Amino acid sequence: MPDTAGATHKLSEWKGRPLMVNFWATWCDPCRREIPLLKSLRRERSGESLEIVGIAVDFRDAVVQYAKSIGIDYPVLIGEKEGLAAIDALGMETVFPFTVFADKEGRILTVKVGELHRDEAKVILDALQDVDSGKTDLAAARQRVSIGLGRLAADPARQSTAANGSEPPRS
Repeated sequence: MPDTAGATHKLSEWKGRPLMVNFWATWCDPCRREIPLLKSLRRERSGESLEIVGIAVDFRDAVVQYAKSIGIDYPVLIGEKEGLAAIDALGMETVFPFTVFADKEGRILTVKVGELHRDEAKVILDALQDVDSGKTDLAAARQRVSIGLGRLAADPARQSTAANGSEPPRS
C-alpha cells in the first residue's frame, strides 16, 4: 500500500521488530481518539524497537490532510481498496478501529477490536516484549493477554470511566 508520500510499502518491511498495525479511518471518532496514544506508545516503547503502522481505509486526500494536521509521526499506509482486502485476509469484519499486534517474527499475538486504551496496550505490549525477549512463548503470552484484558473488562471502576467517555485509569 502507498504511504502518505505515495511510496509503496509491504508490512514485511518491518519484520524483525514488534509491530502494531492499526486499521482506522479519518471519519471514525474512536480511531481519532486513539491516535495520541499510538504516538506516545511509539515514543515510550522505542527501546523495544516497537513500530506502529497505521492503515487508513479511507480516501487518500482525507488521510494525507488529517495525518498532517495532527502530526502523525508513525508510518501511515493508505488502503482505499487494499485496506479492505487486508481486512478480509485477516478474516475480520470491517469495524474500526482495530489493531493487530505481531511479534518480531511476524506472528500475531492478538487483535484488539475497538478503541485501544493505555491499560490494554500495557497488557498486550508487555506480553509481546516477553515473547520477543524469549521470556515466554507465544501460546503463554496469548493466554496472559486474554486473562489480562478480561480482568480489565470486568473492572467496575474502568467500566464507569468508559461509560462517561473518559480515559480509564493508568496502570
